[in-house]
Amino acid sequence: MNRALLAEIQSQTGYPCVTLLHPTTPGTNMLPDDIAGLAQLCDAVNRRLAGDIDDDLRTQILNSLHRTVNDCTAERTTAAVAICVSPGYTAVVRLGRTVKPRQFVDTSFATRDMVADAARTAVFRVITVSDHMARLLVGDQHRLAEERAQVWPLSREEGQTLAQWSRAVSHAVRVEHSAYPMPTVLAGVERSLREILKLDRLSVVGTLAGNHDRSGWTDIHAQAWPKISAWLERDHQRARQNLEQARSARRYAGGIDEVWELAQEGRIELLLVEETFDYPARLSGGRLQVALDIESPDVLDDAVDDLIETVLRMGGDAMILPDGELADHDRLAAVLRY
Repeated sequence: MNRALLAEIQSQTGYPCVTLLHPTTPGTNMLPDDIAGLAQLCDAVNRRLAGDIDDDLRTQILNSLHRTVNDCTAERTTAAVAICVSPGYTAVVRLGRTVKPRQFVDTSFATRDMVADAARTAVFRVITVSDHMARLLVGDQHRLAEERAQVWPLSREEGQTLAQWSRAVSHAVRVEHSAYPMPTVLAGVERSLREILKLDRLSVVGTLAGNHDRSGWTDIHAQAWPKISAWLERDHQRARQNLEQARSARRYAGGIDEVWELAQEGRIELLLVEETFDYPARLSGGRLQVALDIESPDVLDDAVDDLIETVLRMGGDAMILPDGELADHDRLAAVLRY
């Protein structure tokens, strides 16, 4: 899950925004059972929209859904797929973690599983640097792929001094990280990495020693992923510690009702949510009321998803933790700015 794409999806609003979530079997193309499952979700969306919006718009949405699903069937699959369709927008996200088959119809897309995927699969980059070449690889828990575009890979120009080469590489890395911030592993000999490590805003998770100009992505991934995995666990541990410190400093809120109101005020610095916690609800006077008739048009399919989007939009952060981690906090808690 690319965080830039996640932000783009979260910026879309309007009704209806349709989200399909379905597990898929990793492979070179989609299996018939997975295709049939997505078709069933499309049928459920059709029934839900019948009488809710005019028939022309409903037909447009359904045609777009079926077309998008059909386009996905011949493409490589991962553990799950998320399909987002609205009158003016379409996106497909392949997730590195499985999901429950679900369909959402709301005024925004359901992105909680995408947020969790971004946190759990830990999209990261590896920069390999030598005296002659610099490569950029991007990947997740399962694979790395080399970026080949106008900028990457970089080759040292004839007559370029080592200092000039180091500045050119540092500039390219700075531009890349400014556009797409993500944890970074640097690979190369010490003299090649020295200048890049001076970049204050670069989130360097670790380094790999040696010349990797010709190393395959499988070998680099095998060395880099343990560093990313350890970084993830440290990140989760820091989040738990922040929560406990916030309780002592009275900058803590727990339970969805209290946290919901504070999020609307922009007071949430960090939101922590258990992985499978969902909360269908309707709004009444700005407050949440649990809903049992979850397919009613005025019901938020999952108020937790809306809450995550609000926190991120207000400049806060969100982290998904395994079930049971927040049992003492009604499965949802927040660190407050004030």
